[in-house]
Amino acid sequence: MTADDFWTGSRSAAFGGTTTVVPFAAQHRGMSITEVVADAMERAATEMTVDYGMHLIVTDWEDPAPGEFAAVAATGLAAVKIYLTYDRLKVPGSRAIELMQAARAAGVPVMVHAEDDAIVGWGRDERVAAGRLGADSHAYSHSRGAEWSGVAQAIALAEAAGASLYLAHISTPQAVDLVLAARRRGVDVVAETCPHYLLLDESAYDSPIETAAPFMCSPPLRGPAERAGLMAQLAAGDIAVVSSDHSPYTMDQKLPGGPATAFTESANGLPGVELRLPLLYTAAVADGPLSMGDFVRLVATNPAKICGLYPRKGSLQVGSDADLVIWDETAWTVRGADMHDNVGYTPYEGMELQGKAAIVVAGGELIVDEAGRAIRPGRGEFVARH
Repeated sequence: MTADDFWTGSRSAAFGGTTTVVPFAAQHRGMSITEVVADAMERAATEMTVDYGMHLIVTDWEDPAPGEFAAVAATGLAAVKIYLTYDRLKVPGSRAIELMQAARAAGVPVMVHAEDDAIVGWGRDERVAAGRLGADSHAYSHSRGAEWSGVAQAIALAEAAGASLYLAHISTPQAVDLVLAARRRGVDVVAETCPHYLLLDESAYDSPIETAAPFMCSPPLRGPAERAGLMAQLAAGDIAVVSSDHSPYTMDQKLPGGPATAFTESANGLPGVELRLPLLYTAAVADGPLSMGDFVRLVATNPAKICGLYPRKGSLQVGSDADLVIWDETAWTVRGADMHDNVGYTPYEGMELQGKAAIVVAGGELIVDEAGRAIRPGRGEFVARH
């Protein structure tokens, strides 16, 4: 379990200026998809403070999963997600094609965590055998090549199945180039990246694991060349979405063995939903090549379209929800103590950012302002894909 539940995660989103979130209902081996979605929706209804969709993670495609999936997809799931790596999560190739065909029939995209399992596993086992258990071995095993191979595999599977493909948390421009090549031959595929791949550096993994743990995510952080390449692709319109990939774990979860924790034991993921907008604005608008219109497209309009929530969300049209953010361009300094999640730290501690949400209106209700707040559990509503 992550450090955040639907209440603390959506609270953090609201303070950051995100007025609709799309979290995950996660099936693990042997679990009923029907029960997984019902449980997530029950918790979300009582905890969410902003409106929400729902993604479904599938790890087990044996019967009765296909029938259950068709039923829950019809209720308005935004997407179904699969993993190509991790022993407890990955869906084998033939099963992945079957699942993608079912998603195509249901009219939902397939989100993929695209890293090549063989390359990741080989790098991990090599470093463990050599007794090299530090954070740098995490970056070594989750290599650039593992992402490129995983993206190519995901595209091939989706192309075979005729599915719509959403590639999550892309960390390298070469992977985006693979997406562009696939799009030119008619594959329905889009790429997402995240602020941490635009602002943080892989040199963080050179430190002892107790210092590096807050920066450990999968795929890992990369270097200056990747950051520059991704920024250029954002400016060119080659990347569709910048999301938070909010995957929050406490330091106890990241360091279960204290300073002796091996890279294989540390929970992978970064908190980021509250800082998503300020981070991207600072990197790509204030200090980069994007316009305010580009910014809105990447964080609001495109996500709403891809998740099937547009024009109710991601738009200011008549009839759309009155979800509005008033933006303050004043510079400010990030402090973990000021965050509204349940994590207890931020990998962006001490970073000076340019701009943040000063006033947030959700569904016509003022929920965040300079004087106070009207955030409460259960005020959010489910928004079905259409």
